[in-house]
Amino acid sequence: MGTKRPRRTTLLEIDWQSWIVDMGHDVGAVDRAREVRSAARARGWPVVCSRYVSRHPEDGPRADPESPEASFVAGLGPDSGGTVVTKCSRDIFDVAETAAALARLRTEHLVLTGVMTDHGVALAARSAAARGLAVTVVADACAATSAQAHDRALADLRSAGAEIIRAAGLAAR
Repeated sequence: MGTKRPRRTTLLEIDWQSWIVDMGHDVGAVDRAREVRSAARARGWPVVCSRYVSRHPEDGPRADPESPEASFVAGLGPDSGGTVVTKCSRDIFDVAETAAALARLRTEHLVLTGVMTDHGVALAARSAAARGLAVTVVADACAATSAQAHDRALADLRSAGAEIIRAAGLAAR
């Protein structure tokens, strides 16, 4: 009997930016995402932060990566020297840099937190799975456009094979 080798895990945080967080249904998701980040650091997992920047100048501050609206919420920005992937669409895997960063980190398992569960998080989870990665979504460290949209997205992701856990469940592992 051999022992099972642990998978190389990376935490991918989706769009923890002020203007997106403000649209989320669960303000407590931010604190739970910080808890997940802390647990990831304690385990030595790398953290990759994504952010959305609009391609359209008429979107004002959302098109300016240096604007306060585009900034990360406190405690969920990149660490010094950390990886940040900027996207201009909903799916972080539309940016080639995402797959390249995860390959450099030799990621086999992706743990996701973020906003919006029903958009960026769901797309990232599906795209990661399509690339052969194991996917875990920390449900209560995500927020969506509504509680119903959040629950529906999580049910769809569970049906598609993603593991759905709570922040406390991650801490207990």
